[in-house]
Amino acid sequence: MSTGVRELRVWQESVALAGDVIRTLRHNIRRETKSVSDTIMATAMEVGTHIADGYGRHGPEDQRQSYSAAKCALLRLETELAIARHADLLPAGAFTELTARSGTVARLLGGYVVYLDRQIDERPSQPRASHGTPPITPGSAHDPS
Repeated sequence: MSTGVRELRVWQESVALAGDVIRTLRHNIRRETKSVSDTIMATAMEVGTHIADGYGRHGPEDQRQSYSAAKCALLRLETELAIARHADLLPAGAFTELTARSGTVARLLGGYVVYLDRQIDERPSQPRASHGTPPITPGSAHDPS
């Protein structure tokens, strides 16, 4: 992997978040709750994976799609952490620390999405490919006149 993605603060924070989630849950895993812990850990890793995927994309639209997927994964992670906290699978202090770090990742991701939206909006508009009938031009076979 190139050092480029490692320099992104949002990637660094998402990797640290995933590491903290895994480290915290690993201490509290019981056989009867292992599937819940495994799901939360997988979701935590998914955030950073989507960010890395977005970094590797070429166009702002594709990058935005990956960063949006990371944002959705982050929302899922926050929900899963809240459920784990309510089920007493996660200590209150750990929950507070993880949600604070999650908030940092959310702010950074939001900034990237806004930046990409500006890039997309500032691009010169290009004609979009038609997915249905061909455009009607005067004198064409489809011209109703």
